[in-house]
Amino acid sequence: MGIKDLLRFMKPYIEPIHIKKYAGKRVGIDAYSWLHKGAYSCSMEICLNTEGDKKFQYLNYFMHRINLLRHHNIVPVVVFDGGDISCKDATGQERSRKRKANLDLAMEKLKEGNRNAASELFQRAVSITPSMAYQLIQILRSEDIEFVVAPYEADAQLAYLSSLEPANGGIIAVISEDSDLLAYGCPAIVFKMDRYGNGEEILLHKVFESATCVPSFRHFDKELFIGMCVLAGCDFLPSVPGIGIAKAYSLVSKYRDLDRVLSMLKFEKGRQMPEDYPESFRKAVAVFQHARIYDADSESLKHMKPLPEKLLQSLDGDLDFLGPEIPPSIAAAIAKGNLDPTTMEAFDHFPSSRPHMNPSSKIQTFGTLSRQEATAVSKSESCFSIISSHKTGKEKSKGKLLYFAVTGKKAMVEKSNYFNEATELEKL
Repeated sequence: MGIKDLLRFMKPYIEPIHIKKYAGKRVGIDAYSWLHKGAYSCSMEICLNTEGDKKFQYLNYFMHRINLLRHHNIVPVVVFDGGDISCKDATGQERSRKRKANLDLAMEKLKEGNRNAASELFQRAVSITPSMAYQLIQILRSEDIEFVVAPYEADAQLAYLSSLEPANGGIIAVISEDSDLLAYGCPAIVFKMDRYGNGEEILLHKVFESATCVPSFRHFDKELFIGMCVLAGCDFLPSVPGIGIAKAYSLVSKYRDLDRVLSMLKFEKGRQMPEDYPESFRKAVAVFQHARIYDADSESLKHMKPLPEKLLQSLDGDLDFLGPEIPPSIAAAIAKGNLDPTTMEAFDHFPSSRPHMNPSSKIQTFGTLSRQEATAVSKSESCFSIISSHKTGKEKSKGKLLYFAVTGKKAMVEKSNYFNEATELEKL
């Protein structure tokens, strides 16, 4: 996922932080990164589609982290991936092939009785589907958590939101595991956030301004940085054999012109460089700058940044690699979580996409904080910010009934888990 070895290469620019740094701010969440991490704990149950509640543990994982952000007075803005773009087809097919191979191996190990080996392989085989995302969307709706489903890449949507002022629906930072966000130009990214809120931050302005860090990017602009990332290998274009992140940096730093870099690469690599590589390279760079995203104001698609005339002429009007155009009504329905972004079909038309749960069972929307986690939370902060969903104090007192959105019914739960969690923290 992302730019090969980029985060390791950027290590001098990474600083440890706690997420409470963003208290009072709007922060974007790369939904699929948390869904993937949450699915590891129930990957076998998801792959085998077993009965019971354990296969929905990924929802607990996700909402626990949403809960953590709200405790620190952070406004989460959750962004989901949409459909695939054509220049990512090869990457998608390769990932599907690997997942299928791991699933077959997992089934073999399970038949042999080697459950531990099978569990590891199931983790590599698990895939996050739009229907799984829809189950989470229903919970987010019930909790008044802001979200949007991108028409295509969530990273592009997050980068676009990062370019907006908070008053206009923008965000100040992004939480993700995907290094692509650096190439997309997100100004502040938090990686590897743990269950206590500790993470690693990269600030893009420091990357371009630092006079002491090595490697230095003081003579790079954003386009050169994107070019370096594409050369190193990304989801849209594999690298030329023998070109990794260090070599890509060296070439761009030396020539400071992407056309010259491509010419020298052709001279050095000869037949190892595919004939169509320069064209594919320019398209990949364009995706990081001009991918189609959803604009909430116009309720339609637009480009992250306007396309320059020179690029339009070179592409001869073929812009589908940036994400095909979608009618505004369809784009809005996808963004609001009403349509499957891959099939364009309404989720509500498929009851089977919802988990079949016993309405009378006690469902944990997210797990209760452990003693260690609870002590990590500042005692001076109000624990009731955890259950805040823009409700009044009177409404909070009705915590004995929780309408669990995932079932698609008003499933009554005897006691709100949000209320339980807040009460435990208050006691501590």
